[in-house]
Amino acid sequence: MMDIEKLPLELEIDKKDDLIKIAIDGVSTNWICRDDLFINRICDENINPFYKTLHLTREIEVKNTLDRGIELLNLQKYGKAIECFDEAIFFDEDYSEALINKSHALFNQGHFVKSLRFYKRAIQSGCPKDIEYHKLLLKKSSEERDNFPKIKRNIYAGDESAAKGEFEKALDFYDKALVNPSRFKNKILYKLLNKKALILVRLNRIDDALESFEASNHALDNGLAYFGIGWCRHSLGKDCADSLKKAVGIDKKYLLKKALIFNEIELYGDALDAFDLFLYNHFKLDSSFKSAIEGRITALDNLNQDSSFERDVFSQIQNIFTAE
Repeated sequence: MMDIEKLPLELEIDKKDDLIKIAIDGVSTNWICRDDLFINRICDENINPFYKTLHLTREIEVKNTLDRGIELLNLQKYGKAIECFDEAIFFDEDYSEALINKSHALFNQGHFVKSLRFYKRAIQSGCPKDIEYHKLLLKKSSEERDNFPKIKRNIYAGDESAAKGEFEKALDFYDKALVNPSRFKNKILYKLLNKKALILVRLNRIDDALESFEASNHALDNGLAYFGIGWCRHSLGKDCADSLKKAVGIDKKYLLKKALIFNEIELYGDALDAFDLFLYNHFKLDSSFKSAIEGRITALDNLNQDSSFERDVFSQIQNIFTAE
C-alpha cells in the first residue's frame, strides 16, 4: 500500500476508514482507496517541479474524468465512457487505467481489433496483464478480421504497416481502400484521407499530402485536416496562418508543432496560446516539454513580455538532459 505521508505537502488529504480524498486549491478527488494507482501518479518524483500546483490540479481533474468514464462504462454508456478515457489519454498517452478501460469499452461495442490495440498499449504502460482477457481478445479480434470486408482489411493493414514504419506499404493499402471513395460515408472518408496524408508527409511527398488533407477537409471539416493543410503549406513556403488557426482538437504532438510554426511565421500571440494549451496538458520532463518552454521564451520575448521564469526552467531542463 502506498504511503500517503510521502505525497506532496501542498496536497490536502482527508481520511475516512480505508478511503482518502485528495485536494489542492479547491479541486478534489472523489473518495478513493489508499491503494489506488492514482496515488503513485502524484508522488513528488512524478510531479513536474516547475509547475507543481498546476500539475497536481490537472492530475486531480483528469482522475475525476477517468472515474466518470468508469461509471459510464459500468452503466454501459460506452461512447460517452470512451470520450472520458480519450481526455485522459490526451493528457497522458501512457495513462494505463484510461487505456485498459477504453479497451473494455471498445470490446463491449464489438470493436475487438481496436480493443486489442488499446490492451497492448495499456500493458506497455504498466497495466497488470490479464491473460484470460488477452486470450479472449485474440480470439475475438481474429474472428472480426475474418469477417472484415476487403476495404476494411486494407485500412487495418495500412494502420499496422504504418505502425511498423513501413510507409510505402501503408500507402499502398490506403490507396487500395480508396479506389472508390464514394463508397465511404464522409465521417469515415475524412479519417482515411488523413491517414493517407500523414503517410505522404512521412514520405516527404508534401504536395500530395496537401491534396489529401484538402480532400479530407472537403469530406468533413476537421481539425487534423486544417493542421495538415497549414503544415504542408508552411513546408512549401505558402501562407498557412488561416488553416493553422482553424486547427483545433488536435493531438498534442500536432499542437506543439502548430505553436512552433506560429513562432516561425511571427504570429507570437497565437504561438503563446498554443504553447500554453500544450503546457496545460503536458508535464513530462521530456524533449517536447523542453521544446515548448524554449518556444514560449521566443514568443514572450517577441511580445516584449517577461520570460525570466521560462529561462530559469529551460536552464534547469538543459542541466537535467545533460546529466542524463
